[in-house]
Amino acid sequence: MAIFWNKHSDSGVMLRPIHAFGRHPSACQTVIPAADVSKIHALVRWNQNRWEIIDQSRNGTLVSGRRLPTGHWTPLALGMEICLSASMGAIWTVNDLSPPATCLFPRDGRGSAIALSPQGNLLPTAAQPELSIYVLDGHWMLEHIGGLDHLADGATVQTSGNAWEFVLCADVESTKETQAAGAGLDLSELTLHFEVSQNEEHTRLNLVLGSESIPLGERIHHYTLATLARLRLQDAVRGLDAQSQGWIALEELSRMLDVDPSYVNIQIFRVKHQLSNALPQPGPLPPLVERRRGEIRFGGYAFTVRKGTVYEGGLR
Repeated sequence: MAIFWNKHSDSGVMLRPIHAFGRHPSACQTVIPAADVSKIHALVRWNQNRWEIIDQSRNGTLVSGRRLPTGHWTPLALGMEICLSASMGAIWTVNDLSPPATCLFPRDGRGSAIALSPQGNLLPTAAQPELSIYVLDGHWMLEHIGGLDHLADGATVQTSGNAWEFVLCADVESTKETQAAGAGLDLSELTLHFEVSQNEEHTRLNLVLGSESIPLGERIHHYTLATLARLRLQDAVRGLDAQSQGWIALEELSRMLDVDPSYVNIQIFRVKHQLSNALPQPGPLPPLVERRRGEIRFGGYAFTVRKGTVYEGGLR
């Protein structure tokens, strides 16, 4: 995750694998509105081994006081000064030369980046999650209390305390590896078994994958998921088709559970994270909870529900 630091603004910019500096806002990742800056002034790239820069301008680019040769990629080194214009705002210092990786970078350009795992990320912290970011069907997704959104490069990700820029890098190989790992997991053999106590105060969740049983223990968030599973089961018993089963408004679910809607979201994030970490071949999973405008439901996983010694039912 390479960073160029601008002394004039006291802020940094996170480099994409191909990163353009210049005056043209639709062609450049970093726009410099100075008269002596070309539409595309300079390009920086990651060539799988190192970061390099090439001049594309009329007026030239200086690296540590020397003008870059035309048509030649020049390796970058830490501490180099990149000067694209006579303007102080167009002078950058090479601050970091780590390989590119999809991450969140502070929107104000100050602070550290957060590397993102395709398997899932809880923000701002795993203990108090407000958002979840993960890869689904090859796309980066942002799950929040209002629903599920595709994340595009440069999108703003907002938590209660911070604003982040989503930096999408060409980490295709790592994404492919993750998908390949997940592809080896036959979810048709996975069943979620909920065990709810007679007084509804305790809920245990066990995963059964083929012949293997994976206990996830007793957690508060298991009851939230069990409630959604029960709603889907009730609709199935009533004869509703699969596409219509289990949908409930988030506000109504929060009233049923006697908690704030944001807390329901936190519980869902936590159980998804726990499930992903517990499976023997981690990777992107089908949605455990599906969403549409203002409503949620239990996803298409097989499950059973038992209350005390009574078997309530299940779906496959």
